[in-house]
Amino acid sequence: MTTALTPGTAELVTDLADGTILTADVAIVGTGAGGGAVAGELARAGLDVVMIEAGGPLAGSRPGAHIRNAFPAEAQLETHYGPEVWNSLTPYAGGKERFDAMRGALAIHSVGGMLSYWSHMCASPDVETETEPAIPAPSMRDLLERSRRLLWANLDIEAPGVRQHRVLAAVRQAFPGLPAGREVQQLPVAMQRTAAGPIEFAGIDALLTPGETGGAKPVRIVAGHPVRHVEPGRSAGSGATVTAGASGGSGRVQVQAATVVVAAGALGTPQLLHASGIRPAALGRYLTDHTQLVSRVKLRDDLLDGVPADDPTFSVWIPASSARPMHTQISRGWITSSPILADLPSWQTADIGQFTGVDPRPENRLVFDPVHLDGFGLPRVSVEFSLSRADRDRATEMFADHYRVAEAIADFGYALEASAMPAGTSLHLMGTHRMGSRDDGTSVTDSVGRVWGHDNLYLAGNGLISTRNAGNPTTNTVALGLRTADAILGRPTRDAS
Repeated sequence: MTTALTPGTAELVTDLADGTILTADVAIVGTGAGGGAVAGELARAGLDVVMIEAGGPLAGSRPGAHIRNAFPAEAQLETHYGPEVWNSLTPYAGGKERFDAMRGALAIHSVGGMLSYWSHMCASPDVETETEPAIPAPSMRDLLERSRRLLWANLDIEAPGVRQHRVLAAVRQAFPGLPAGREVQQLPVAMQRTAAGPIEFAGIDALLTPGETGGAKPVRIVAGHPVRHVEPGRSAGSGATVTAGASGGSGRVQVQAATVVVAAGALGTPQLLHASGIRPAALGRYLTDHTQLVSRVKLRDDLLDGVPADDPTFSVWIPASSARPMHTQISRGWITSSPILADLPSWQTADIGQFTGVDPRPENRLVFDPVHLDGFGLPRVSVEFSLSRADRDRATEMFADHYRVAEAIADFGYALEASAMPAGTSLHLMGTHRMGSRDDGTSVTDSVGRVWGHDNLYLAGNGLISTRNAGNPTTNTVALGLRTADAILGRPTRDAS
């Protein structure tokens, strides 16, 4: 049985009998940002795509839609939306214990993956210092622009806001002289205004949009079936098989396809490859994260004077660059909290969130237990992770920078409570199936996400990111997914430019 999620976009395949075999042009494991980007682009080109997801559809929400859409009022950010997000996150694979070396790392297993929960901040990496060395800058710029369009990256909705204008001006005054293009600016947010008036935030439904031609095939999504084995062919045209079992049961489903894309997250993708006997030397290594510092402040009275009741939300961004290796966003968020500010109306406050990158090092890695299986029936994962001296120095610099940001906008009659979050709290794990330009043991895929030595096995997701990266990775991850889709479709790139 199939259920349409969005007409012409995707359909949920349910009630599959044990032993069901589905066929497709491309099978995609995982339904988050990376897999969604690949699936949407292939479907728009007319390919038959089946996505397989370990989790089920979110209760009470249209599958694939961002759950933020269920809480339209800004005042609900803390009272409803924030708790809804954090109560839905669990240790990986439904486990009971967090990783000792990365206690902030949590996961969501559902249709849409983390793209149903993300903060919708469309930060882009610095093309000069943060994007993939294996991808020429002209190609990367094109991909990032396509990614922003798909994600509804928007400046228009917040731009007229009084707080937006004032906070932006105050922070610009405090941080002059940054590199061109990486100066203080408005942060694009993945949202659009619907015909009926309310704002809608992007989930994978945005990535699976049929496009102007309207000729796309609906993507079929098999939910509640953790994939336990991938058997790719060694050469193009040899076909591949993906085997999944129903959650909580032994019902087996196979998808036979010409090409497989594994996009099961920075933990799940290397875990599945390892379980399938596909074990490049770099698999699960070079794990990177963001060190993260967050605070909530009361805005100064002069920034709040005369602010209308219908003032839009705001998002101000100081991008990471060679001159300043940290990402800063100032917004009306939902993660941080402060008892000192608890009695203030939310419109009087702002959240300052900062990330700085972690150096890719092979000793930061995933370890797979061949004896004990997790809730998906796969080798249990543990994490080995620590910060280098350079990582710690950047984190120290970030504390001083955080105070400088707060000084530009905050009323210091109220305390500044900056919290350094445990490793993994950013939910931006990267690098564990990184791309590269050579099959030299330091990368898992080539520059289009194709696993070395396999013509029809591709990877997608944050795990492809090979560099020290300081910003929200979603725009980047979608861009890399579009490049993978282009490669599968045989499209030309600007690599020779």
